[in-house]
Amino acid sequence: MNQSIKSLLLCSIGLLLLSGTASAQVDKSSELFKTLKAKDSILFKIGFNKCEVERSAELMFDDLEFYHDKGGITDSKEAFVNTMKNGICRPDNPEKIYRFLVEESLEVFPMYNNGKLYGALQNGKHFFSPDENMTYEKSDNDALFSHLWIIDNEGKWKIKRVISYNHRSKDVEKEISGISISDDLLESYSGNYKAPNTGDVNISINGKHLNIKAGQMSATIVAISENIFEHPQAPLTFEFKANDQGDIEKFIVRENGKIVEEATKIKQ
Repeated sequence: MNQSIKSLLLCSIGLLLLSGTASAQVDKSSELFKTLKAKDSILFKIGFNKCEVERSAELMFDDLEFYHDKGGITDSKEAFVNTMKNGICRPDNPEKIYRFLVEESLEVFPMYNNGKLYGALQNGKHFFSPDENMTYEKSDNDALFSHLWIIDNEGKWKIKRVISYNHRSKDVEKEISGISISDDLLESYSGNYKAPNTGDVNISINGKHLNIKAGQMSATIVAISENIFEHPQAPLTFEFKANDQGDIEKFIVRENGKIVEEATKIKQ
């Protein structure tokens, strides 16, 4: 083999090995891992669980982008803060939801530019519950997340992008066939609704089931009684209520049995 070609190959292999080592997951005892785990605690244990939203906002870039597989896209820090303050952290929220990190799931992958650390990807699993003492073993849901952390011009770690996905019930594999209800009853539930936190909601017929659409979220829900429907992949139920004249006037959303939303039907 030509010596120059051999040297080039050895150099390339060396760079690949170096690159592979640099991009590997960091040890959980490393300073980087501990630093970003502490940031995660501020984001959720303080910002989400205690609703000190401004504390978590300090860790975000203004152009934060948050991608949620059920709730759609939030395209700025300001929008995220407003969503939190007007949603789960609003003063009159009847049901608090807590977020829990599955500790052993947390991973951190450093990101370099010409050998200089500029950011890191933090991946993990978490779950949610209205019970602040819930454990993962007893919980009925989980989800995955990826957080892109970047070092800003002042040398501080801030979150740039968030992807929250694979929200599911732990028994997601179990199919819910539901019960059969009349087409007339399905028709009475269909229409447009308005909810305080979710905003505009549309209910439409999907075969023998209903489809619910709110913003970027769309899901099929199935009947478990004549007026209660269930989400097959999340711990959510939707109970339709009629007025004294028998007309459907609203539906109530429950998560893990707790009321989290109420949507009023818009008269046509």
